[in-house]
Parts: sequence; structure tokens; C-alpha cells
Amino acid sequence: MLLQILHKQLDESTHCPLCQASMYFIEAEEFEKEVNFYECSHCHHQLFQDDKHNCHCETCVSKRKKLMKEARLQEQKKYQKKESSYEFGLDQLSFLHKLFLLSILDNQVQEGSSYDEFIHWEAIKYYPITPNYYFQSQLINQLIKDNVLVSKEFTDEASQFYINVRLDGYSEPSLFSITQQLRHWFYENLSIGIPFKSSEEVKNTLFVVLYQEIVQFTQHYCRTWGIQISGNHGFQTFCYRLLDSLAVGQIFYLIQTALEYLYQQKALQIRNENFINTNILKKTLQQYRERAISEKWETSTLPRPANIPLSKMSEILFYKFLGYDESIFFQPVWRSWKKIEPRLNFYSLKRCMNCGSSELTVDYDAENYVSLVCRNCKHQDHYFTK
Repeated sequence: MLLQILHKQLDESTHCPLCQASMYFIEAEEFEKEVNFYECSHCHHQLFQDDKHNCHCETCVSKRKKLMKEARLQEQKKYQKKESSYEFGLDQLSFLHKLFLLSILDNQVQEGSSYDEFIHWEAIKYYPITPNYYFQSQLINQLIKDNVLVSKEFTDEASQFYINVRLDGYSEPSLFSITQQLRHWFYENLSIGIPFKSSEEVKNTLFVVLYQEIVQFTQHYCRTWGIQISGNHGFQTFCYRLLDSLAVGQIFYLIQTALEYLYQQKALQIRNENFINTNILKKTLQQYRERAISEKWETSTLPRPANIPLSKMSEILFYKFLGYDESIFFQPVWRSWKKIEPRLNFYSLKRCMNCGSSELTVDYDAENYVSLVCRNCKHQDHYFTK
């Protein structure tokens, strides 16, 4: 600025909005025009009476550089998205990712309550959306990587996302439309479409969520002692083998017994570096299980502790989608699956007997009997699901 200072006077009643120091009131000229402004006596921040002048203090210059950098990054991301991004249909997402999205949205998107079109992850990331936080982070990062969740902000610390999917052939559906479609899939007993490609996909997700429940129980128990623990690939593989023959409640009992023994022996470390606690626990559980089989022990069943919050994901999958209750924790997966699988298989394979279309509406639905009407040719078929 080519300013000629005419008069400069300290005004102790006016304070700098940045550092709260007193400011000078300055009368000046610029190209023979009068210019009056305040300037901080400490950081030199300037306040002008019009919007034609900019402050050139260090703070304001740094702020403008940051805004310019974000604007450039925004343009780059828009260009990259236009060139190479792929937009999934909501129905193309995996069963697990659909379940995760509904677990996030179901409480947020309610008729009669205010919400916007974004997922405010920073505000909800510590909510019990999934059984444990690390699993939650894995899922959110995978959706970001797949471009299903796209950042609203163009910074390194983005925390607001919109869902980048197509629904019924349309781009940018509303958050309400996405949530309602997910509710139809998970809450309507398969009568308004199915969220899975095969029953095996549902079974895999059931094992994943039950395993995460086991990790949550283990972490909750160790937290009372101030000890860190987490799952890893080896522990997951071992728990999957246990789930083939034991109920989740029996695995809870084995883990509680093992952890109590290891804590008394002072075998657990405060920090779980290199998964030391996880590996010690797995080895102890393996020894318990081998002795239980060889000596024919009867493994007790421990109920799911009431003081551990039930995640939204577990609630939706176990109680609403699969129609189970607490018994899901008290019997082996194979026994629960024997009851669940026939209906899932039927709905994943059903087609119109007349034209082959999968566009079917459920006209009547009893426990073992279903009547379907084809939306394409209006043909009606009747089936026994068992």
C-alpha cells in the first residue's frame, strides 16, 4: 500500500481482535484520498473502515496463503474425481458396508428432527456404532478409500463427509433417501428387497461382528486393570475356530478365566507392544481348549455383561435383521445359522417363475410360506421357504 501517514495516535480503548493489545488510530492519504484505519501496537494487525484494503500482518498473510492452498487442493480433487472416480450404486456395496452405513445414519436421520446432508464424523466417532473403535476406524477408512465417503472439506483433517453413491439410477441422492432404502433392506424382514448377494455373505459378516464382540469383551475386561489389548489376525483365526463349536458366551468365560489367571501371574504388560498381551492370551486359550477337549470339560457360559454398551451394528444385525435375541450369545453359530440360512437362501435366489425377473413384491409372508407378485409381468407365485 502507498499510504502517506498524516496522524497517528494511540487509542487505549480499542483492542486488537488477535492479541488484545491497544491499537493506533491512523489518519492517512492514498492517491490524495483520505484513509482512516486502526493498527495494532504489538502485532501490526490492521482494521480498515472499508473492504477495499487488506491487512498485511503475519497472521492475515498466513491465513490467506492457507485459503489459497485449500482452494487449489479443492480444484485438484474436483479434477481427479471427474477424471478417475467411480461412483458405486448403493446396492453394489458389500453387506458389511451397508450395515455400517445404517449403523451411522439410523439415529441421525429421523423425521421431525433437524439434520443436514453430511456425516459429522468428529462428533460421533466415539459413539458405540460398532463393537470396538479400531474396527470402526477400519470401516470408515475403507469407505473413504473406495470414494463412498467423500470429504466436505478439502483439508488433511476432514471430519464431514457426504455419501457418494447412486440410488435408483440417480446421482447424489439425499441422506434421507439413502437411510430409508437401508431401513427397507434391514428392517422389513426381506419383504422390500435384500441387502446381500448370497447367504454366505451374511454368514461371513455374522462371524466378523461376533468376533468384534469378543474383542470388545476382552478390551473391557483388561481396561479395569489399565492394560492394553487388541485383536490381530492370529487371534481372529483362533476365535473363528472356537465359534465353529462354542457359543460366544462360552468364549467369554474362557477369556475371563484366562485373563484372571494371567493377571494374577503378572504375565500381562501395560502396553500391548507387538501384540504381546494378545499372543499370550491366545496361547493360554489354546491350552485351555486342548485340555477341555482331551479331559471332556464342560465349558460354562457367561452372559454378555450389561455394562458393556451394545453397538448399533450388533443391535441391527442380531436383533432386527436376523430376528434373534440374547440367545445369539448362548449357542454356537452353526445352530443359529441352521435356523437363519433357509430364508436367506430363498430370498437371494428367488426369481419370477413366468418371466425370470427379480423385481418381486411380497404379497403374503408367514414363517414358512411366502406369496410373491412380479412387478414386471404381474404373475403371482407361492413358495414354502423350508
